[in-house]
Amino acid sequence: MSVANERVPLALALGWGVGTLAPSVLFNTTAFLLMRYLTDYLGVAAATAGALLTVAKLYDIVINPAMGHLSDRSRSSAGRRRPWLLLGALLAALGFLGLFAAPGTPGVVFVLAMLLLYSTGYTVFNVPYMAMPAEIAGSYHERSRLMSFRVYAIAIGTFVGGALAPLLVEWFGGGVGGHRGMAWVLATIVLASAAACFVATRHAPATEPSRAPAPGWRERVALVVGNRPFALLLLTKLLQLFAIAASQATMAYFVVRVLGYTYRELGYYALVGAAAIFITQPLWLRLSRRVGKSHAYAWAATGYALVTLSWLLAGAGEPALTFYARAAVAGALSGGLLLMGQSLLPDTIEYDYLRSGLRREGLFAGLYSMAEKLAGAIGAAVTATLLGGLGYVASRGQPVEQPESAILGIYLCVAVVPALAMLASCLALARYDLDEATLVDARRRAVAA
Repeated sequence: MSVANERVPLALALGWGVGTLAPSVLFNTTAFLLMRYLTDYLGVAAATAGALLTVAKLYDIVINPAMGHLSDRSRSSAGRRRPWLLLGALLAALGFLGLFAAPGTPGVVFVLAMLLLYSTGYTVFNVPYMAMPAEIAGSYHERSRLMSFRVYAIAIGTFVGGALAPLLVEWFGGGVGGHRGMAWVLATIVLASAAACFVATRHAPATEPSRAPAPGWRERVALVVGNRPFALLLLTKLLQLFAIAASQATMAYFVVRVLGYTYRELGYYALVGAAAIFITQPLWLRLSRRVGKSHAYAWAATGYALVTLSWLLAGAGEPALTFYARAAVAGALSGGLLLMGQSLLPDTIEYDYLRSGLRREGLFAGLYSMAEKLAGAIGAAVTATLLGGLGYVASRGQPVEQPESAILGIYLCVAVVPALAMLASCLALARYDLDEATLVDARRRAVAA
């Protein structure tokens, strides 16, 4: 286990951070493109597409705590977390290829099967991966530094999934064939990043598996309730990621149907946002040291909500400069949201260890990841329900005139719903009180006991 005040070597921080490319590329590509791919290229009704995505997310929610427990109990010469990174990336890449690169026109059953395979792989990779920072970094601010490398990789993944992916679709000829070519390129990136992370973390500090009996569902609920900072963080992440999921699932519709742009402009939008995330990380690190992680998060979330609401003022003919300016501001604020929200997790995991004496990093990472998936499920369900209920017309790549009610649904999902959820996440975190001084005091009491 890393010493409390020991600095994480740069090579290890970079090596662990690059692993984020795998889930980030997958998450951002599916968030930006999958919903519209299903409705506008495969002809799946919006409500049906939303139902498929929701079922997959609900399945994912169930397996997350189980994967966390399995990660905690694993024993291997390569470490109890690292082998899962390779297996998870392989399964997720295969499911991703099945969704976008299947031969012919896949049916609904095949799409659901690939969603479940993709979800399984994503969880097998992501839960052990997110358990590692609590083992690697031991100090309050060093965890923020380590997580900043993850956010750098998220920015690159946002560029790949949100900017490069749409451009690749166009480059490979558009339509179903364009999505197929894009999927093969991105699946290769996913596997390469996971392999690089596996190699780079071979000397990373790690804790030993716990010998305590496995907790049942009641005990897991008690873990969350008893660890108040973790419970508040879980609620905060649920609301934050619901806001982001609703916005991202609708952005492709908004760019094409409302603004009248193409996937090229969507790609540039994601590129500008990713660059802003990348550039502003040192600023967010500095701010968190000055005002604390939770206060820095509140600043970022409030600003993000205001920028999101500004989409209500956008419409056909909006100047490109205004469009990309929103991308830059939203990206900068997203960088703060990502860094603060994630750097709080290892603090709450250490807090559990100091109170219980048990090593349960994987279990808490699984519960945290479960909240992420639940947010995605709710975001997809709300988006699909609003669009379907307000009359959005699905097609198979042909231009379709959408009713005014459907356009209203797009505005609601890209602006109003995300803004309200993001402001609610601020309220949830307002009662979070696990700051650096509290954590140091908990360490002192644990040593004295």
